[in-house]
Amino acid sequence: MALVSCQSIPEPAAQPTLPTADRAPSIITTATLPGNPPTAETAAYQPTPATAQTQSSSPIPSPSPSLQALNVDPTPEPTSRPAARTGYTLNARFDYAQHILAVDEQIDYPNSTGEALSELLLVIEPASQEGIFRLSSLDWTAGQPVEGYALAGRRLTIPLAQPLAPGQDVSLFLTYELRLPVIPADSDLYRPVVFGYSERQTNLVDWYPYLPPYRAGQGWLVHDPYYFGEHQVYDVSNYQVQVELVDAPPGMVLAASAIPEREGDTIYRYDLQAARSFALSASPEYLVATTAYGGVTITSYTFPWDKAAGEAALQDTAAALGLYSSLFGAYPHASLSVVEADFLDGMEYDGLYFLSRGFYNLYDGTPKGYLTAIAVHETAHQWWYGIVGNDQALEPWLDEALSTYCEYLFYQNVYPDLEDWWWGYRVDYYQPSGWIDQPISAFKGFTPYRNAVYLNGARFLRALRQQIGDDDFFAYLRDYAALYNHKLATTDDFLALLATHTQTDLSSLLQTYFDPSGTHSIKPSP
Repeated sequence: MALVSCQSIPEPAAQPTLPTADRAPSIITTATLPGNPPTAETAAYQPTPATAQTQSSSPIPSPSPSLQALNVDPTPEPTSRPAARTGYTLNARFDYAQHILAVDEQIDYPNSTGEALSELLLVIEPASQEGIFRLSSLDWTAGQPVEGYALAGRRLTIPLAQPLAPGQDVSLFLTYELRLPVIPADSDLYRPVVFGYSERQTNLVDWYPYLPPYRAGQGWLVHDPYYFGEHQVYDVSNYQVQVELVDAPPGMVLAASAIPEREGDTIYRYDLQAARSFALSASPEYLVATTAYGGVTITSYTFPWDKAAGEAALQDTAAALGLYSSLFGAYPHASLSVVEADFLDGMEYDGLYFLSRGFYNLYDGTPKGYLTAIAVHETAHQWWYGIVGNDQALEPWLDEALSTYCEYLFYQNVYPDLEDWWWGYRVDYYQPSGWIDQPISAFKGFTPYRNAVYLNGARFLRALRQQIGDDDFFAYLRDYAALYNHKLATTDDFLALLATHTQTDLSSLLQTYFDPSGTHSIKPSP
């Protein structure tokens, strides 16, 4: 079992080949529990009626055909959803050479769960390994030490002296030190590890204690890691981050989920609102290139020997951001960072994604390869993970199938002569099968997980589009992104909204792709 298959991949029959390599990584990414109960806001939401028509024109830089056939609006209005959000204020001193991070963190938590809480739960991913996380102090922000807390593995449980009523808030202050681990060698047995350092880079991902989502009647939504796939669940939060570099080597560059305000060469300040995570990557080797699309700054961070591939990834990311903004709604942040990863995988975070060095190494100067396919897949996760969250452990198809199908939408619109190649190489060659709506723990290996969730999931979305038509399909996805903006969606949410966008009986389609022992069903709109 492995997150990335590193064996050479044979050529699909009658399909163009990718460059050969001794260790050709599979096209695969990872992302981010059950959805919110109905609220007054969702009840008042009015979806686009079935068969609605909208105006469109192409927002994509050359090469790109028109989007008129898709009937989408290229100038969406951002959805405004004011809500109380958890705030994280992080002040970190980062010693790159010693691989040590000293952090002061304040967490401001508003109880918007609808229930009185008797305890809080912090998830601390670095505490999963011995010797990495060391907690120095834990206080209420008024200065009183927190009494009776318990740290067990990655879970820090904090009892409350009095229940925290709905609408009330509480603040915590933590000081801790991270002694960063070495990123382990690529393995066929376990999913790649992003957090830590290699000879070329240091990656700070899921590095701070955070509160997972809480759902009334269910509790804190936390999963244990599995051999592959993703297990974490995130609410949308606000981030104020300051990083001070200590004894940094010459030429140090920080890539992050937001654009910094700098004070000299050592202090970086970031402000990121309404995001599911805040990630950083540091290296003195990064070659930086920047472009812009629609007011969004897109920056590539590449190792110097991959300059041409870095430029290609940058331009494809910009084109994908434009396409997906026109199809699903505006990208919500001012920047997006594309970081070459010193590991064999792709990985998305809000405002930043990693793209494996293997994809850069295989780049042959054309979009017929992993570099382009995974760059636009990870860009799609900014919608299907960042904007619309889901339970990646229990319902990973909701973001992975959508992001995989978005690869096809990209090729169909930007490189239309390659859309048949994409289906043959990316999907049909593997003859995918399996119920798409299974949790990661249902699969006995990475290959059946990928084939069912990513590839058969893409086939489901293609069949859905064919059955209900382009107008209803794209109007539906746009409304899905708007309704669950800043929320967590479930399969039931997906299907319930779909029923409002079509009068087609989809029961046979669901029987083909969804586990018959489950409870998912859909009825056509009256």
